[in-house]
Amino acid sequence: MSENKSSLDNLKTSIEQMRDEIKLKAHLGQAEAKDELEELEKKWNAFLGQYKPFTAEAGKTAENAGAALALAAEEIKAGYKRLRKLF
Repeated sequence: MSENKSSLDNLKTSIEQMRDEIKLKAHLGQAEAKDELEELEKKWNAFLGQYKPFTAEAGKTAENAGAALALAAEEIKAGYKRLRKLF
């Protein structure tokens, strides 16, 4: 009986350790996701600041500016996709 209790105690301890690790990772993951979202929001706002004038002047603006803006948009999109996978 003592051996069964010891095995059960070891199993319980192992589960508690896994549980604590998972809870910590989940908490850190949430903080990481929040940080990434804040960075993406800054990039999004900067993108919008460039997008509005670009679209207003689309016929007059050089192709390079449009390509750079598209690249920024793709980077932001990829970041949001990463975040979506977390939730």
